[in-house]
Formats: sequence, C-alpha cells, structure tokens
Amino acid sequence: MNKKFYLILFLLISIQQVYAQHEKRSRSVQDSTAKVRQLNEVRIDGQKAIKLQKDTLSNSLRIQIPLLQLPQNIISISSALIQQQGGLQLKDMARNASGVYFGYNSSPFDNSASIKVRGFNAATTINGMPNRLVLGATLDDEAIIENLEFIKGPAGFISALGEPGGTLNIVTKSPKEKLLNVQVTGGNYNLFRATADIGSALKSKGFSYRLNTAFQHQNSYLNYMKTTKYVIAPVLQYNFSPRTYLIAEYNYIRGEVKNGSSINKLRQDKDVLQDPISLNFSAGIGLPLSVSQTHTFRFNAVHRFNDNWQITSQSNFVKAPANQWYMVSANNRTSISFNDQGKTNRIASNSNILGETYNTNLFLSGKFKTGSLKHILLIGSDYTTGKDSLSTYYGSSSFAFERSNPNFYVDPNTVSVTKRSIRQENHIHYSAAYVYDNVTLDNFLLTIGARYTDYRNRNILTTTKGPRTPDYYKQHAFSPRAALSFMPDSTSSIYFLFDQSFVPKTGQVVTATIDGPQNGQKTVTESKSVDPELGNNFELGIKKNWFKGRLLTTINGFHTVKRNVAARDFRSYAASAGAIAYYLQLGEVVSNGFEVDVIGNITDRLSLIMNYTYVDAKISKDNNLTPTADDPSIVGQKMPDVPQQVFNTWLQYSIPLNGYNKISISAGQTTITKLSAISQKDTYLPNYTKFDAGLSFSNPKYIFRLIADNLTNKRYMASGDITTDFPYPGNNYFFIEGEPFTVRLSLSVKF
Repeated sequence: MNKKFYLILFLLISIQQVYAQHEKRSRSVQDSTAKVRQLNEVRIDGQKAIKLQKDTLSNSLRIQIPLLQLPQNIISISSALIQQQGGLQLKDMARNASGVYFGYNSSPFDNSASIKVRGFNAATTINGMPNRLVLGATLDDEAIIENLEFIKGPAGFISALGEPGGTLNIVTKSPKEKLLNVQVTGGNYNLFRATADIGSALKSKGFSYRLNTAFQHQNSYLNYMKTTKYVIAPVLQYNFSPRTYLIAEYNYIRGEVKNGSSINKLRQDKDVLQDPISLNFSAGIGLPLSVSQTHTFRFNAVHRFNDNWQITSQSNFVKAPANQWYMVSANNRTSISFNDQGKTNRIASNSNILGETYNTNLFLSGKFKTGSLKHILLIGSDYTTGKDSLSTYYGSSSFAFERSNPNFYVDPNTVSVTKRSIRQENHIHYSAAYVYDNVTLDNFLLTIGARYTDYRNRNILTTTKGPRTPDYYKQHAFSPRAALSFMPDSTSSIYFLFDQSFVPKTGQVVTATIDGPQNGQKTVTESKSVDPELGNNFELGIKKNWFKGRLLTTINGFHTVKRNVAARDFRSYAASAGAIAYYLQLGEVVSNGFEVDVIGNITDRLSLIMNYTYVDAKISKDNNLTPTADDPSIVGQKMPDVPQQVFNTWLQYSIPLNGYNKISISAGQTTITKLSAISQKDTYLPNYTKFDAGLSFSNPKYIFRLIADNLTNKRYMASGDITTDFPYPGNNYFFIEGEPFTVRLSLSVKF
C-alpha cells in the first residue's frame, strides 16, 4: 500500500511540474490581450453558481429537445453535482432523481445490475447504448462520468429493449477545454483514492484528447474484505471541421476484492442488526482474488450537413468478465448457517461471469417545416449482438467453522479446487428500426412514432450431466409512442405520454409433470417457451423552470401495466437442469404512483435537490386459473423488492469570503419505507432514514471537501429478502446492510 501511495504521489507531482513548465512557456508568448481575457474567465467562474442540471439530453440520446418541453420525466445531472456530493459510483448518485432504488446486489461494487425504477428493473446504457445483455453487469466510476441521465418510463428512442420503469444513461467525458485537475481523497476504513483529469482544448480542426485515471483502495466495514479499483479512460477526437468529427474512446475499470467478495448476510430475528456490523461469515483468508473488469470501446462519427440536419453513427464493444469467490455452507450452498451447536462446514463458491456486447446505431435527425408546422424528425436503426455466460463452481474441500470461535483462514491450495455445478449461456442478437416526429404548432408539441424490434436468443444450459439441448427464442414487438405537450409560457409545460416497452425473456414454463423419484418432487415431461414481457405506460405531468431557468421542478403521475410477467420457478423438480431454467408465468403487474423532482439553484448561494416517489406495484392478474390452498392466487400481492416511498434531499449554501474563496455547507437525507420482501407475500423490510452532510472550502484553483455519510451511524437493511423456515426455523433475513458512518476528505487542484 505504501509503495502504491508513493508511486501515485510521485506521478501527480511530476504531472504538475510538466504542466507548470508547459504553462510557463505558453505564457511567455502570450500578448497582453490574451492575459486580460484569461483573467476575465477566472472572474466569471468565481462569481457564477455551478450548474447542477442539464437543459437537454446528450447527443447520444438522439432527441435534441429542451427537457422542459420533452414529454417525459427526465432528470439530467452534471458532474459538478456528483462531485459536490462526493459520489464515487452509481448508487451514490441515485439520490438525485425520484424513485431510483438499488436492489439486492451481492457485490461490494455497484455492477449496475440491480437498479429499479417505478417498481421495475432499470436498464443501464453508456452513451445511449446497452452495456450488457442478460447475465453479468458492468462496473462504473465517477472518474469517467460527465453527466447522468435518469429517464423515467419507456424510451424507444434510446434502445430497442427496456423495462417500463426507466433507463439510466451514463455520458462519458470527452474533450472540451484545456485542463489538468487532480484530486486525492482519504477516509475511514483506509480509503485512499487519487484521480487525474487531463485534456486539451477542443479544436475546430485537428486532434483533441481527454484522459481520466483513478486508483482507489479501501477496506470494507466487513471484516477482512479489502477492495481496490483501477480506472483508465483515454478519449481522442478528430475534427475535420466544426461540423464533422470522430471520437474514439476506451474505458477500462478493474475491481479487485481480497478474502471473499460477498456482502450478503443471513440472520435470524434474535440477531438481525444486533450483532457486530463487521461480522463477515462469508470471508475466507486464503481465497483467490475476486476480480471484475469492464472494457468499453466506443467509436462515434458525426456529420452536420447544415444547421438543421445531422447524421450520427455510433458503435461500442463492451466486455465484462468477472470471477467472484466467497464461502458458503456446505450443506445448503447458501449464506453461512449453523446447526444447533453453532457449527458448520464451509466450502468455496466461485462464479465466473462473462458478458460481451457489440452495439451499432445509425440515426438521422433534422428540422423542417410543413406550412405552419415545425418538425424535429428522428429516423434510425440499431443492431446489437453478443454473448454472456454464468458458471457456478463449489469447492471440493470443506473447512470446519464455529460461530463462537470462528477461524477465517482457509488453505489456499485446497480451497480453490472446485467442481462446476452449472453453466448458462446466451447468444443474442437483435435489430430495430424506428421513426419519431416531434411536431410543434404554436404552444403545442406532438410526439408520434414507433419502433420495431426483432430479437433472437440461443440459450444453452450445462450441468454436471452435460449440456442440455439448446433452447431457441424468437420474439419481436412493435412499440408505438405518442405524447402531447402544452407550453402556456416559456417557463412551463404540461404533458401527456403513452409509451410501450418490450422485454424479451428466456426460459421455459412447465406445462406437464409426473411424480418424481422422491416424495414432493416432480419430473417435467413438457414445457414451453416463456412469453416476452410487454408494458404500457401512461404519464401525466407538469414542468416548471424557476429563477430564470436555474431551478427545474417536475410533478407527474404514472400508470404502468406490464403483461406476461415471469418469475423463477423454485418448485422441486427431479432434474436440476430444469429447475434452473423454469419460470412461472404470473400474469400482469400494475404500477401506479407519482413523482416530485426539484433540482437546481435557487440563488447563486443556495441550491436544492429534492425528490419524492410513491409507488404501488402489485400483481393484477394471475395465470393460475384454479387456485388451491397449496397454490393460492397471487392477485393483489405486492411486487417484490420495491419500496413504496423514496424521499431524498440535498441542500447546499455557500458563503463568499475574500476574493473568490467561499465556504459551502451541505446537508441531505434518504428515506425508504415499506420495502417489500421477495419471498414472502406483503412482507416488508424495516423502514429507514439516514442523514448525510458536507463542508467545503473552494476557490478557482483549490477545493477542500469533507463528506460524512450516515451521520447517526444508523443500522439498516439497504435491500434483501425474508424467508420462512430455511435454513433456520422462523424468519430468515437475507440482506445487504447499509454502510455505517463514513467520512471522506478530498483535495482537488486545478492547474
């Protein structure tokens, strides 16, 4: 650790010296006019408030209409807000938009796999393109994020596929101005983080560049878990002219975890949230290193024919391998559980995940008139192909373990010897074509269009008995979109939206069985492919800009209906190969609710982020036409892993000092209520509220920032499930505990 610290410190000092010499040579040839102009730029930066939200979507999301006029609840936040709050990964940034919740995620890194919006899983895209298919997930980091776009509800103009809840789009950094920013952060649990952002000015003709790097090391609040992250993200842009340019980008993020990567806990009523928070039964000192990686290559070409028409071609390739290790109980291969004597045998669990995704988009956007009607037209096509796989292995050797006297050491030579339990593969490709026209007449904006999507998947399941016959899935959908906005004045709009979603599914539904070899088991004799999930979303809302456009408020209600909803079938079948791939076709889910979003600056000194969401998501139709006492109807049951209410605030007030120095004081909170369990009907995890705060001193060159999370050291379940009588009698809590009180102190320097 010390060697890494000194190496990074040496590199930062060297960069500063090289950059200072370059600046000295540059200043020697500048004339007095240039010096005055540079002084004016510094003065403007010192006087104006930092803009926290964006007014339009990024170019990668195709539709260039002001967010005030766009008929949908979309929140776009800037990197300045992310840094103000000290956010390091997506879960730290979710507080800035209503109803965004991170579900059950067993990794110390976000992995962007468990985001939920409005009661449904949310897709994650990077620069408007999907970053994963079915299995696995990708890493994220603040160092590469220029801004985040939270799109509520379906958005066919973004992606061929998507849940009706919404999409999170990550916009990465690209060349814009000459800069060299360095930041060093430290905190409790031995946090050390160093980042550098280096870039040239964007040239109207020729090459420009941007380079972001980061190194982070931190011990977890869980005993023995140690994490390390590396980020490198170079971007090269070539402008043939101000109207035509190419961008080539590579993002590499690597996350490492020592001594086991699981953050899951299993507890009973008697000790849930009562035992030491650091107790980590899944740790194994001697386990192989757990590694997650994300490689993202992007190529973007833009040509503007004139001020009205533009064509864009963008492609990316994402490769995300992960190799995760942790300890489980040998008897049930789940989180560590003990017998009545407080003893168990532990074995290693190893998951190998690989996701590869290639996306390419081509779209034409333009403005024209037909009589008194003004059109903003979008025509395009998408193609995505890739494969992903998940292999699960379990250790061949077991290690005795006692709750009262735990020995976390395992023999590294034997713990890594495993046998494969199951492997699942998906080979996917889908294509889509779409057209959307946004028509303006006086104070009205009518949006009408549709997307057609064709989807293919070859799914292969392999167990210890060998590979099963591949399943082939062919699904397609026609997804229309219609919306109307009315703008009574230049600062407000009222909108109505209808949009559809399409989520293809893989898996089989059991249609016929016979009695199995063991009591209570069944042997599957017939099955059919699961149907794709189709969603209808209706949304009504009002938007308002305040204080000369510095503050945006959005209030909206939504009614979302999702058909053909499927859930994993955990009933006992004789063939384990079948039990993994079988689903229950539940029927229909309805999600009703409303959202309030307030984001921006009230004055140059005072900024406010506030959002609230109420969601009532429940099953409205059940395909079980003959319910019995053992197999009852589930109509009216709440959707699992969905909070009913989410409330966030973040307030910052700045106090000017001499010159361009200022002190800023921040405070915020997060509240989640009635978070539904996965396995039990209408059962909820305990409500919680946590408080955060910040304090910073800044001027145009330096920023000292102190961030404190969970000020009261509140213990709470951030996500999880409650089961009955497995593996212990009574209630069993499988959960991720929220992080305790943490402090981060950072120093940022602009050269």
